[in-house]
Amino acid sequence: MAGLDVPWTALEADMRDRTRNRIAAVACCIGIAGLVMTACLTATADQPAAPGGPPNRVLRVATVAVDPLIIWEGDNPSGVMIDMWDLIAGQLGVETQYVRIPSLDDLRESVIDGKADLALGPMQVTSDHEKQLDLSHPILHSGLRIAVRQGQQSGFLSALTSLLSWELLALIGVAVALAVVTGHLLWWFERGNNDHSFPSQYPRGVWEAVWWITSMVVTGGCDDKHVDTLLGRLLAFIWMIGGITLIAALTSVLTATMTADRVSGVIHSPRDLAGHTVGCIDQSVAIRSVKDRGGIPQKYNTTREALEGLQLGMVEAVVADSELLMFLLKESATNDMRLVGPVFDAFDYGIGMPQDSPLREPINAAILAMREDGSFERLRADWLGQHD
Repeated sequence: MAGLDVPWTALEADMRDRTRNRIAAVACCIGIAGLVMTACLTATADQPAAPGGPPNRVLRVATVAVDPLIIWEGDNPSGVMIDMWDLIAGQLGVETQYVRIPSLDDLRESVIDGKADLALGPMQVTSDHEKQLDLSHPILHSGLRIAVRQGQQSGFLSALTSLLSWELLALIGVAVALAVVTGHLLWWFERGNNDHSFPSQYPRGVWEAVWWITSMVVTGGCDDKHVDTLLGRLLAFIWMIGGITLIAALTSVLTATMTADRVSGVIHSPRDLAGHTVGCIDQSVAIRSVKDRGGIPQKYNTTREALEGLQLGMVEAVVADSELLMFLLKESATNDMRLVGPVFDAFDYGIGMPQDSPLREPINAAILAMREDGSFERLRADWLGQHD
């Protein structure tokens, strides 16, 4: 028995060595597999999901402050576009890290340079922007709109009242006074020799003389009356020549009054901006639009300042972004302004993404779902109110 101890001991040692080698090999394989899986997971985390599937990561969303689309107060933004994106992010199952950007140009560059995954703000869906970025389906339809004072009225009475200018009334008063004075003279010259046309009785004779003068000015003559005396005919000749001038003056003043009514009267649509003083934001597209329609742009730094100018009567209307005007009028406590006419020079706002972004398809699908179920329209009404 003692002789068998050495071989058995050697066999056990050999088995233990083989077992250790197997365990080491398995551990090495497991380690390599773990490293490969870790590398794959890290690469997957750095890239969004393939088109059609929701990205499973935190998205950096660049924003620029433009009330009421995006309002930055404190550390977190709010606004109609923020609420819309939160709905989209909920559909995609992603979290959002908002990044504040100082300007629209920087907003585009932040996505192009890879500093942000998305651009959220007044990103118009245009061919120029599409050359730089991928753009989503529109999330907001906007354009220019006109704000006027609530006190502006329309209708027949308003138009009739506007014609009664002081210049017109003064000219009519002078013409009546001249007709009455010269009517007395004409009756005095004719009363003894032309009793048929100008009776000698004072009230009746003067009335007939004034009627003759009026008929001469307006129609060029009076069939049932004639002037016989030299002085009477001289006075009649003066009225014949002067009547032409008087009618021309009346026509000129009336035309000027009607033109002034067109310029300073009620504004109903963009075509009514001609001749008006219109408040616009400096360096905005509204300035060119107002000039193209014959308006006179008055520049302001902000839309709030332009609306204050409208309230004070410094301008007759304000042309600015429709969404912003709706928001400012909704929050105004005075209710002395209103929006008129349709949205013109319209444009759409979308979400900017890098070229060939895999985020585009899932975001577009979420946008279509939000538009179809009315979620976007409800958010728009909550923020901007109803103005139509």
